[in-house]
Amino acid sequence: MEEKESDHRKAFGQFSSNKTQRPNTREPVKLELNWLTLVQMIDFKKGDIVIKQPGIYLLIACPQIGKVSGTTPRWLDFWVRVNNIDVSNSNIRAVVTDPQEKTVVTLNVVLPLNSDDTLNIMMSTESMDEGLGVETITPIGEPIIPSIIVTIVQLD
Repeated sequence: MEEKESDHRKAFGQFSSNKTQRPNTREPVKLELNWLTLVQMIDFKKGDIVIKQPGIYLLIACPQIGKVSGTTPRWLDFWVRVNNIDVSNSNIRAVVTDPQEKTVVTLNVVLPLNSDDTLNIMMSTESMDEGLGVETITPIGEPIIPSIIVTIVQLD
């Protein structure tokens, strides 16, 4: 029987974290995702995004960055890792100077993925002693502002 276009369910998911995450190392760290908003054909296992259906995917990650102290400009890098291998050309760099500054940066990548591929958003920081990282904010009378929001959508 021939598959109809309407029979093909595309995978998608939206994930986030309500935890502030400040690395205590200069080594790359995996950002912890602990909240699932919506998902189809993608698994969420211990904070990892696991693909259930092969295809071409658009991934958008929006970490909210900041720091606790210091006024020296410091960088934070974010990139995608699939099956513990860094994805080429997925890295972005942001610089924070003022501890009062809160900025959302956008990482996006289109990539082919296979069933059981595991995705993570990675972060590294220039300095460990200024509290660089991703920050959750809890405004009064508004929804929580996650430290990171990740959206993934199958394109084909």
